[in-house]
Amino acid sequence: MSTQATIPYLSTRDDAAFRFLNLPTLMRSTAETTSGAFGLMEHWSIPPGFVSPYHTHHREDEAFYVLEGEMAFVCDGKWMRGGPGTYVFGPRELAHGFKVVGDKPAHMLLLCAPGGFEGFVLELGQPADAPLAPPDMAKLAAAAAKYHIDILGPLPEEPADFAIATSAPPDLKAVNRVWIEAFNAQDWTAERAFRSDDFRAHMSGSPATLDNDAWSGFMHEFTTAFPDAHITIQSCIGETDRTATTWTLAGTHRAPFNGIPATGRKIQFAGIEFNRFADGRIAEHFAQFDLAGLLVQLGAMPV
Repeated sequence: MSTQATIPYLSTRDDAAFRFLNLPTLMRSTAETTSGAFGLMEHWSIPPGFVSPYHTHHREDEAFYVLEGEMAFVCDGKWMRGGPGTYVFGPRELAHGFKVVGDKPAHMLLLCAPGGFEGFVLELGQPADAPLAPPDMAKLAAAAAKYHIDILGPLPEEPADFAIATSAPPDLKAVNRVWIEAFNAQDWTAERAFRSDDFRAHMSGSPATLDNDAWSGFMHEFTTAFPDAHITIQSCIGETDRTATTWTLAGTHRAPFNGIPATGRKIQFAGIEFNRFADGRIAEHFAQFDLAGLLVQLGAMPV
């Protein structure tokens, strides 16, 4: 009788990252590297508000370890919640799922034993730089059936006292900061998660109020014109349900903006924004910035 030799295996961030359900993902170990024992993956930026499907594995047990952020898990209808250091075990044949409940992105390790589930993740994976898009539900359902996973739908309702008993008031300044960081990273899934469903924006130079779709369109247009756009926060004050933030934005004009052809010029201008929050998310955004100064820098307005 012979046994297969186990080869030590080192996984680093040099491995190719990808997106699974729009989550930045790195495969740490697979069945091929563990002789079938387990598969281990890392999701290092799960945006606030992300919710997994409620699902059941028939071939493997699933375990979760939270490294950063705050998450809620439901297993067989029972809810639990925890921050960094939380470990949750989801046995096969029991329905389970999770969501990010804090005001910051979560960072989590996910392990399935025996190995094999990682094939499902890799099959649905997209390149790390692929445009963000809703999952293809037909492809998801077909892959789930192939890997003996039942997709049961949305997570069950939490008990009435679950959120009340476990939620702490959000740190609005932290939410504001991470929202701006999501813009700097052009992580539009995370950026959208910080906005409420009835979000409205009022901005310098805009004749109309922007809703979620119009705001997303403006963000895409602006970062296409200034692909290296980066906001640096100068100060931020939080009070009750509002924040006030002063900042500077710097970038390079690489594509047309508001009808102005690309100039290749470096630009920098200052701004101030006021945000009103509801249920921990930004419901209303007021931004005043040096639009005239920007136009002067682009050569569209005399000094």
